[in-house]
Amino acid sequence: MLTAGENLRLRPIRLPDDIAAAVPWYQDPEVLFYSEGGELADPYDAARIETMYQYLTERAEVYMIEVLEENGWIPIGDVSLFHDCGVPIVIGNPAYRSRGIGKRVMRRVVERAKELGRDSVTTNGVYVFNDRSRRMFESLGFAEIEKFRDDDGNECCRYRLELDRV
Repeated sequence: MLTAGENLRLRPIRLPDDIAAAVPWYQDPEVLFYSEGGELADPYDAARIETMYQYLTERAEVYMIEVLEENGWIPIGDVSLFHDCGVPIVIGNPAYRSRGIGKRVMRRVVERAKELGRDSVTTNGVYVFNDRSRRMFESLGFAEIEKFRDDDGNECCRYRLELDRV
């Protein structure tokens, strides 16, 4: 369990238990737009989410982002710290977007990367039209190291944070 403040934590994912919580996130058009690169992305069903999480858990530390509310801890998104590179993050519950939670989560993920002895943290790619994510990474000191086009032709930026500078 990783804490990111008294009311925010990153809990290692539990499969298959956490799949149901993620279904609404990966059916949300806004999540799909910013994570899949456009309006044509098909919503994820439970089977696709399970496949995604199984893939991630083989290559990354995968966490459910949880906030403490009156009735206890509730999952609002997920984040992964890949063994080689990449830090995909989704704030799936729209009530918690644009509240600084992603930034707090990424600070903790960066700390975790340091604990693991990493020299840097690199994003897989952030779509250029995803201004919120780009601002978040840049505000944390991530520097753009590359622009490229994904397989669908969407322009992306790759960011890196050198941990010896943090």
